[in-house]
Amino acid sequence: MAAAGHGRAIAGPRTAALRGDAHVTMDLDYLTIGPRELRMEKRQLAAAGRPVGDVAAALDDCAAAMEREGVEAHQERARHLLDRCESLPRATTPAEPDDLEAIRAARPDPGGRDDPRGDDRSGGDGSRGLDADGAERDRLLGAWLGRCAGCRLGKPVETWDRETIRNFLVATDQSLDDYLAADVPGSDGFALDATGGWDDRTEGMPRDDDVDFAVAALVTLSRAGATFESADLARTWLGGLPACGLHTAERVAYRNLLDGVSPPASARRRNPYRELIGGQIRGDCYGYVVPGEPERAAALAHRDARVTHVRNGVYGAMWVAATLAAVPAVDTLRAAVAVGRGEIPATSRLADALGDVLDWHDAGLDHGTAIDRVHDAWDDADFYEGYHVVPNAQVVAATLLWSEGRPFADAVGRAVAAGFDTDCNAATVGSVLGLARGTDAIPDQLATPLRGEIRTALADRPRPTLAGLADETLAVARDVD
Repeated sequence: MAAAGHGRAIAGPRTAALRGDAHVTMDLDYLTIGPRELRMEKRQLAAAGRPVGDVAAALDDCAAAMEREGVEAHQERARHLLDRCESLPRATTPAEPDDLEAIRAARPDPGGRDDPRGDDRSGGDGSRGLDADGAERDRLLGAWLGRCAGCRLGKPVETWDRETIRNFLVATDQSLDDYLAADVPGSDGFALDATGGWDDRTEGMPRDDDVDFAVAALVTLSRAGATFESADLARTWLGGLPACGLHTAERVAYRNLLDGVSPPASARRRNPYRELIGGQIRGDCYGYVVPGEPERAAALAHRDARVTHVRNGVYGAMWVAATLAAVPAVDTLRAAVAVGRGEIPATSRLADALGDVLDWHDAGLDHGTAIDRVHDAWDDADFYEGYHVVPNAQVVAATLLWSEGRPFADAVGRAVAAGFDTDCNAATVGSVLGLARGTDAIPDQLATPLRGEIRTALADRPRPTLAGLADETLAVARDVD
C-alpha cells in the first residue's frame, strides 16, 4: 500500500485555496464522503448479503447529487446514509462472524482436508519453533528483510493494473527480479511518480504503511505484551502515526478513534473500506512471535484487525498471521497456506476463495492460469475490487503455492506482475519466504539497496534497523508464554 493510498491515481489530500475570509473547505481522501464511497458502500452491503431495501436507491441518488452539485453540499446527508447502512441487519448467509469465539466455532474441522495438523491446533509437534543456535533470528531477519524487499519492488507500480505493468516492463526492457527504474528509455507516458519508490529516485527503504503497521504491531507487543488489547494498538497509532499517513479503512478508523469510538465499532462507523486489504497487511508480526502456534497468531491478528475491519477484512489478517506461524512447523508452503485457511470460518468468502486456489494448485494448473482466474472474477483496475481482501489474498496464496523451490526474486516478482495491490502482496510473499528460508535466500540485488534500515512514519521509530527489529521480535517471541 503506497503512500498515495489504495486508490488508482489518487493524488492525496486535497484542500481548497484560502481566499481572504472565505470559508475554507477540505476534501480529504477517505474522510470526505463522496460518490465513490457511497457506491462502494452499496457494493459492500451487496457482497455481504445484507438486505438494503430502499437504501440502495438513496445511495445512488446522493452520489448523483454530489456529482451535479458538489460533494460538500451533501456531506450531512451522506453521513446519515452511512449510519443507516450500519444499522441494517447482518446477513446470516454466508456465516461470517466478527467475534473471535464465533470465528473459531466456524473453522473447518481440525482433521479436515486443508488442516495438516490433525487434532494438534498448536502446529506440528506442538513446539513453538524457537531454537537456540541463532537460526530463528536469521529467519526473523529474513522475514523483515523479505517484507521490505517485496514492498519496495511493488511500490512504484502500486496504482497500476496488470496490463499497465506488463506494458511498462516491455516498453522499458525491465524485469521484476530487480527494483524498477523510472528514468529509462521507453518510460515516457507512464505515471512514474504515482507512488514513488523508483530505484533511481530512491535511497534505502522508502517509508510505506505496509512497513509502518508491522513496526506498530511490534511496538505494541513490546509495550503491552501478548495479552495486548485492541485499545493498546489504537494507542500506538494515535500516539505515533499521522492520520494522513494512513489510508482507506485505517484513516477512517483513526478518525473514529479520535471521535471516541472504540474498537470494534471504530471499524464499522462510516467505513465503506471495511473489507479491503488493510487488515491483511498488518498480520505478519503476530505470526513471527508465536511460531508453531497458528491459532494463537490468528487471535493476536484478530485484536489488531478489528480496529479497522470486519468479516473478511479481519480474516485476511488472521490467515496471514496463522500462515506465518505455521511456517516453522510444517514442511511446505502449501501446508502453511492451508493451516492459515484453517483458522478462518469455513463458510466465509475468503475461505472459499483460498480453497479455490488450493484446488487449482492440486489439480496441476500453472501459476499464470491461476492468476488469470483471479482476474476473470475481479477487476484490478476498479478501486473496490482492486483492493478488496479476497482477490489480493488469492494472489498471495497462488504466488506462495507455486513458489516451492523457486528463487525469492522470482516469487516476489510474480506477486507484483499479478497486479492488484502490488506492494502489499509482494511484501507478504517476501515475509513468508524470508521466514521460511532465512536471509541467504534474498538476493543481493534486492537486499543491498535497503541498507539494513527502514523509514517509518512512527514518531519514536523513524529509522529502525532491520537487525534491531529482528532482535526485538525475537525478544518478544521468547517472552511470550
